[in-house]
Amino acid sequence: MLIPSIIFLMTTDDFENEQADFAEHYSAMSDAELLTLALQPWDLEDAAWDALEDELESRNLEVPEPELPPAISSLEKRNLVMLRRFRDIPEALLAKGRLESFGIDCFLADENMVRMDWFLSNLLGGVKLLVDAEDFTEASKVLNEPVPEHIDDTDE
Repeated sequence: MLIPSIIFLMTTDDFENEQADFAEHYSAMSDAELLTLALQPWDLEDAAWDALEDELESRNLEVPEPELPPAISSLEKRNLVMLRRFRDIPEALLAKGRLESFGIDCFLADENMVRMDWFLSNLLGGVKLLVDAEDFTEASKVLNEPVPEHIDDTDE
């Protein structure tokens, strides 16, 4: 079954209408608010920036030198190690839930691939349960604990 896709192209009229909306909004703002917006041009789309420049020009305000864009911080790399492999997702989810209930951060690798086609599980080596290297010993102990034969459910 083919699903039709809708592609939205912004026409010149749409851009001008959007710019007019921004112009109306900016006309109600104070000089200080406009100058504050002009300091961060990376936050504005083209129509907003054009309307802002027009409003600053109409008020005889000089466009200030913009601030530097915020620095993009690099993501922190984690030292993850494989704790267990599971052929099936339900087992992996139970183990993950158990670790999380003990406050141990964990991650399932290849879970989505196996969800899409469970035949891929053998090819990928199963669903892998990953933990931080420093949590490996504690996580291993948690998963190796035997399941209690009787669960007391009389607690309030």
